Amino acid sequence: MLFELSNEDRLRILYQLDKKAMNVTRLSKALDLTTQETSRHVSRLSDVGLTQKDVEGLHHVTFYGEVVLKQLGGLRFISQHNDYFTSHTLAHVPSQFLCRIGELADAHRTDNIMVAFYDIEKMMREAEEYIWTIADQYLVNTIPLFREAVERKVSVRNIEPIDYYRYHYLPDDREAFDRARIADFLEERILERLDVFLSMSEREVAGVAFPLPDEKFDYLGFTATDERAHTWCEDLFQYYWERAPTRASKVEELYKWIKGRPKAIDALKGIAMGQARKYTNEKELIPKFERMGLTKQGKLTLLGDLVSERFQ
Repeated sequence: MLFELSNEDRLRILYQLDKKAMNVTRLSKALDLTTQETSRHVSRLSDVGLTQKDVEGLHHVTFYGEVVLKQLGGLRFISQHNDYFTSHTLAHVPSQFLCRIGELADAHRTDNIMVAFYDIEKMMREAEEYIWTIADQYLVNTIPLFREAVERKVSVRNIEPIDYYRYHYLPDDREAFDRARIADFLEERILERLDVFLSMSEREVAGVAFPLPDEKFDYLGFTATDERAHTWCEDLFQYYWERAPTRASKVEELYKWIKGRPKAIDALKGIAMGQARKYTNEKELIPKFERMGLTKQGKLTLLGDLVSERFQ
């Protein structure tokens, strides 16, 4: 079957017949092939069960052929952007979504980082129902846009890495976000590892991007407004959202762990005051802080900040 589809003309014929049943004459004209070539190719497609001819002489894609075409969608999408998928990894994306990646076939590739950021900002301004993001960091200029969104009662859901650094909001922003959390317009969850960067609303996917081999993001990827791509991204976000603990629950979990360990409390306070060197002799404690997401490169993360505040 794959050998038959390795011929470009036969593949074109299969896609054409998937749109509309045709006889050999009309098919040859539509694809600019000779009648003899078209007849030979259709015969080969029929021999492997991908097409069949009805009593009126029209060739159709079989049910089997329809399934094959759906599976080919993913390969076609990947091959069209082979340079991107050579430098970006989907190693940790759940297999059920890799099997459906052909649903991104009509997505548009973004190769310019400034265009990518512009698309995200535009989406945030225009969102009316919700904004969902999976991001390892937030652009400073998007913070006011998040604030504007929650103030107009747009539901915002963010998934961020466990070792995310705190962004020091302006007082007005902090108050707006606190009100939005209380009113359930702003929800935040965390994951130990982000497999994808995603920014979307009910109207569009402003950006879906995959990590580099070192698991960092360059934020280059794809945008989409079509229903199939939007559904793929929506389902992917929901998959991670259901598996991500809330930030508040993680803070409570870490607080309880540290509460019963005086040395851990002292170390956390010391790091908060910029005295991390004082605790480098705690050979097990400091690396454990890193693994738990409390610190990153010797500094408190957002989680570390929030837990530390509980001991002040």
